[in-house]
Amino acid sequence: MSGTSEEKKLPPTPKKLRDARKKGQIARSSDLVSGVSACAGFGCLWWQAGSIQDKWQETVQLVDKLQEQPFTNAAPQALSGILELSIATVAPLLAAAVTAALLANVLANGGFMFASEPLKPKLEKLDPIKGLKRIASKRAAIELGKTLVKVVLLGAAFFVSVTASWKALVYLPVCGMGCFGFVFSEVKLLTGMAAAAFLVGGLADLLIQRRLFMQDMRMTETEAKRENKEQQGNPQVKREHRRLRQESANEAPLGISRATLIVRGSATLIGLRYVRGETGVPVLVCRGEGGAASQLLGEARALRLKIVNDDVLARQLLGTAKLGKPVPSQYFEPVAKALYGAGLV
Repeated sequence: MSGTSEEKKLPPTPKKLRDARKKGQIARSSDLVSGVSACAGFGCLWWQAGSIQDKWQETVQLVDKLQEQPFTNAAPQALSGILELSIATVAPLLAAAVTAALLANVLANGGFMFASEPLKPKLEKLDPIKGLKRIASKRAAIELGKTLVKVVLLGAAFFVSVTASWKALVYLPVCGMGCFGFVFSEVKLLTGMAAAAFLVGGLADLLIQRRLFMQDMRMTETEAKRENKEQQGNPQVKREHRRLRQESANEAPLGISRATLIVRGSATLIGLRYVRGETGVPVLVCRGEGGAASQLLGEARALRLKIVNDDVLARQLLGTAKLGKPVPSQYFEPVAKALYGAGLV
C-alpha cells in the first residue's frame, strides 16, 4: 500500500502538533472570539445603561428645544450633541470588545502566536477542483449547519422578545419620553439573549474546531514510522538516551540480596552494601518499617547476612539516606563501627 493511499487512522504526535503550530496551523474558532467580544461589549452596555439612558434623554430634549431656533444655529448644536453622545456610547463598548477579542484569541490559541506561513500565497487555492472539494467537504457542511442554527436561534429570540412587547412598541410614539426606560430595558434583554447565544455558540464551535483539527492532523502508519525514525536519529535524542543508559549503569542494584550488612532497629531495618575494593563507601540498598522490616529480616536471616542491632542508627539512616546512594557523611563513623563489629572491615 502506498503512502498516498493509506488511511490516516493514527492520532497526531506531539512533534507534528508542534510543527503545525509553528506554521500557524491550529484549531481556530472565530465564533468564540466573536462571542466573547460580543459579551464584553454587551456587558459594558449593561454596566453603563443608566448613564447612556440619561445622555440619550438629554440629547433628545436638546434636539426638541433646538426646533424653535433657526436652522443655521440648531443644526451644528444638534450634530455636536449627537456626535458626542455617539462617541461616549460606542467608544467604551468598542474598547471592551476589542480587548476581550484579543484575550479570547490568546487563550484559545494557548498563548501568543505569530507565523508567516499563512500569509504566503498558495497556488493550490486557485485550483478549481480542490475548491469544489472544499465546498463539498465535511467542514463546509458543519459551517453551514452552524450558520443555520445561529440564524434560527437569534431569530427565535428576537421574535419572542418583539411578540412580548409589541403593544408597548406600537404606543411608543404616544408615550414619549416616559417610555425611554422601557426601550432600554428591551434593548438590555435582547443584548443579554444575544450575548448568551453568542457565547454558547462560540464554546461549541471551539470544541468542533479542535475535533476537526485533530482529525486533519491524523497520521498514517508510514508517517508515524518515518517520524519515529527521524526522532531516533536526532542528536539530542541520542544524547538523552546515552545519558539515561549511563545513569542506569552507574546506579547501584537494589534489594536485600545485594546487602552485606543489616542494621536492625526496634521497628526498622536498613540494608547496606560494602565490599572492599568495590564500593568506596557503604550504599543503602534496602530499607523497611513495621511489617516490611520483619519480612526483610526473615529474608536476611535466610541469606545469612550480618545483622547489627542499632535502633538509633537505623532510624537516622531511614530518615536521611536515599536508596541507591551512599550513606550521608555525618554517619560514616557509626556505620564504620557497625561494619567493624560485623567483621566486614
